[in-house]
Amino acid sequence: MSVAARLKGQRVLVTGEDRDLGERIARVLRRNGALVDIDSAPDDDGTGVARSAARKLGGLDVLINTGPTAIPEIGANLRAIRRGVERALQRSMALLVTTTEAALDAMPKGASIINTVTLSAPGLELTRAQEALATAVLETTQGWAQTLAPRGVRVNAVVGGPRWDPALEGPTLEAVDSNQGLGESMSDEEANDLEELDAFVYLASGESRHISGSVIAVARPLRPEEVGSPAVL
Repeated sequence: MSVAARLKGQRVLVTGEDRDLGERIARVLRRNGALVDIDSAPDDDGTGVARSAARKLGGLDVLINTGPTAIPEIGANLRAIRRGVERALQRSMALLVTTTEAALDAMPKGASIINTVTLSAPGLELTRAQEALATAVLETTQGWAQTLAPRGVRVNAVVGGPRWDPALEGPTLEAVDSNQGLGESMSDEEANDLEELDAFVYLASGESRHISGSVIAVARPLRPEEVGSPAVL
């Protein structure tokens, strides 16, 4: 199957707090033939974003929720730091829930929901706040997978894992354009994204129609000096 045909006609909303990751995912999905609307929700309620995308696309086959790039743990004292972290965690989970609940009204049988965890977080070590959010997102993902199974809606999660710096390897999909007829050349960055973010294409496509409640780790770039350091998750 050609790359461009894997998601042909799929209607996708990419939303959440990580705008950079969202744009990278959207480019990869479009390369695979999807119709993509991307919008980051500016407040705690993603209802308007989901409903607007459903109207624009005529329904939703795939919803991808991105989480925050980081949760700052700053403040004058421990109590202030804790309050700030709690607010950030509540906001992220509220956004995840409200966006998903609104999108479900427009999602048919066979639709796919994909949640992300710390995919663009700087560094290799998760902070305690990021660990708490990751746990909440993964538990919510698995709970939704059971609840939505009777409706035929799949729910999975993608998390970040370590990988050697792709700049040292060069693009691994150099033959994609000539062999699969994408019609335009790719930069090294786009080729790396196409490979590293393929988990989103897989979970959005019919290739994973029997997969729900699962967690897939996506390789993140590592600098050479970081090789051997603890993994993100």
